[in-house]
Order: sequence, then C-alpha cells, then structure tokens
Amino acid sequence: MSNFIECSVEIQNLIMSVMEFCLVLEFILILLRMTGSAHLRRKITVTVLFGVTFLGTVLLQCVQKYDAKALEQSLLLNVPIVVMLCGIAGLTFYLVRSIFKEIRREKQRLSPWSVKEAVDNAPCGVCFANAFDQIILCNSKMREVSKMLLGTKLQNYKMLHQAISEGNLREEIISMSSDGSVFAFPDGKVWMFQEYQLKDRELAGYRQAIALDVSEIYYNSERIKFNNEKLETLNQQLEEMYEKIGERIRKQETLAMKMQVHDNFGRSLLTIRRILENKENTEDTLSINKQLDLLRQQVYILTSMTVENLEDLYQDTEKHAKELGITICLEGDVPENSTYRILLDRAIRECVTNCAKHAHGKRVNVKIEEDWREYLLKLTNDGMVPKKGAREGGGLSALRRALEIEGCRMFTVFEPEFCLLIKMPKTK
Repeated sequence: MSNFIECSVEIQNLIMSVMEFCLVLEFILILLRMTGSAHLRRKITVTVLFGVTFLGTVLLQCVQKYDAKALEQSLLLNVPIVVMLCGIAGLTFYLVRSIFKEIRREKQRLSPWSVKEAVDNAPCGVCFANAFDQIILCNSKMREVSKMLLGTKLQNYKMLHQAISEGNLREEIISMSSDGSVFAFPDGKVWMFQEYQLKDRELAGYRQAIALDVSEIYYNSERIKFNNEKLETLNQQLEEMYEKIGERIRKQETLAMKMQVHDNFGRSLLTIRRILENKENTEDTLSINKQLDLLRQQVYILTSMTVENLEDLYQDTEKHAKELGITICLEGDVPENSTYRILLDRAIRECVTNCAKHAHGKRVNVKIEEDWREYLLKLTNDGMVPKKGAREGGGLSALRRALEIEGCRMFTVFEPEFCLLIKMPKTK
C-alpha cells in the first residue's frame, strides 16, 4: 500500500486541497466558538486541531515541493494513503458537522442581538430607558412613531416623556383623550402611549414606554357611540309613539264603554216603559226587577255605587261575582273610610271581571294589611298567567285615575303572575 510520496501528483494535490479546505473550516469554527457562548474546553480543542492541521499541511507541502529524502522515514509520510484519505474525509465531516451545530446553537441561544431582533419585529413601539433618561433599547416602530410625534429623531427619553405628559407635540398631532395618552396622527392613525416604572429590584429606576396602534378600536368605538345615540333617539320616539297609542286606545275603550252604557240604559228604560204600558202581573214584576238590576250595574259604572248602604256594598259585589262564577276570598279589615270602601269595591269588581274574562279563574284573593301610615291591598287570582307583554286595559287605567285622585297609589304586576297592589294613606 503506497504512502504519500509514492502516490501520483494528482492525489497529492487533492490531499493538499482538502487539507487547505479543512484549515478554512477550522478557522470558521474558531470564530464561531470565540464569538459565541462555547465553553473554554471546546475553544481550546478547535484551536489545537487548527494547529495540528496547519503543521501537517505545511509538512506535506514541503515534501511535495522539495521531495526531501530526510523526511521519507517520518511517521506521517509512512502512513498509507488510504488511511490518510479516510482521516482527512473524517476530519472534513467533523468540521462541517461542528459548524452547523454551532450555527444552530447560536440561533437557539438568547443573545442581545436576538432580543433586539424580536423587539424590532413587535407590532407596537417599545422603548426602555434608565434613571438618567438614556435610551437602553428602542425598536424601529417606536423610533418611527416618535419621529412623527416630535418632528425629530428621538435623542433621549425625556423628549418622549414631555411629549406624552406635557403635550409638547407638533401642530398636526391632535390629543384625543383628557389624560393626553391618545393622539391622532396626520396619516389617520390613532396611537396610544403608556409609560411604566419597572418594579424589579435589579431594574430599579428603569422606565418603559409603549406605543399601541388603536385606530381600529377608536373608530369602532366612535361608530358604536354614534349608533347608540341614534338608537336612543329612536327609543325616545318609540316611547312617545307607545304613549300616544296607549292614550288613543284608552280613549277608544272609554268611548266604547260610554256607548255601551248609553245603549244599555236605553234598552232598560224602553223595556220598563213597555212593561208599564201593559197590565201588571207577576212575570212583568220580575222583568222590571231584572231591568232595575241592570240599571244599577250601569249606574255603578258611572258612580262606583250600586247600593244605598255602604254596609251592603261587599254583599252586592259578592253577588255580582257569583253570577260570573267567581269566589271572593277577603282577608283583613275593610277600611272605615267610605271613599276607600267604594274604591276597594271598584278594584274587586275590576279584578273579578278580568279574572272571568282573561284569566278564566275561579277565585279572587283580596288581602288587606295596615300599619300606622297606610292600608296595603293585594289582589290576586287563581287564573292563567298573563301573556308576555300584557299591559293595563281601560278598566285598570280608569281605576288608577280614580285612586290617584284620592291620593292613593296603584301598582300592577304581570310576571310571574298577575297582582294588583294598592296603597291607601291614612290621612283625613
């Protein structure tokens, strides 16, 4: 097996070229490890390897150039050429692999340059300064925004602080908030600036400023504010319309009630007149009594009374309820005030009518409580729950006006069940 001296010139030149290439790779590896965070042992290893490779290359060049007979017996030149080629190939593979590992390790390592690159890629502006207003770190976005805000390049942190807190701005910049932290720029964007005092013990005295692009948030909030104002105006118009509709409905119901009372009066009087014109008998007398009862009902609608004696007022109301299939359950003492008794009777009659007509119930509960200030009347029924969106009709509205005239208060509750509350003050 031939050695280096005995092989051809082409193989010698190839070995020398590979050795020089290895020297270049070793030099690159030395630079990576010296400038990086490699351990001292790894730095020494690559340096020694570079020295050995350099000496071997120089020795081979001398043999190739001078063909010295004295060097023929050296250990390096007696190594078989195949072993030498395998060693050089292994050295090349090792150097290439080590260089890629160092590059990968440097990319994964957190360095000042990687921090600066990450801060520059942030979508917001960031600036750090020490207690002497010297800028320690400032990304490109903050420098760009600060230049638009100040009109000049950012020299120190004091310039930025005065612009944010004291309003030392260009004429084209408009402050959009009372605390002076939101500004509108000529390009249509809105930026919000925030300052923080770093609280870590190692960072005592250091400050941080952040600039955020809030253009989309600001314009969306203004759009929402404008829409809310339109909705508020529309709600006011709807409320006015509902009040007009309610008043119109009440007037129509009152007119219909008056027309019905007028027609009932006329029919009853005509019937009585026709009976009186004929001869009196038992059947005619019963018919007259029936028509008189109908007249009393109509008089009640107009005057709130159907009996001459107030003591018989409840009995008459109970009789009216039984005719409709309703039972009245009264709990508590009836007010002594005659006006209050009439109003209570009218409220019971209205609840009895609504229970039979709308709730389809069988019982109306009337609970009367009192203290030293007022009477509290609570009227409920066992009928169906009112429909969603139920409101007062003409009868309850008329009852409310009658109560308010006497200084009383009325409250209607439709959910979860119907309840009529009336408060009557104990005043002379």
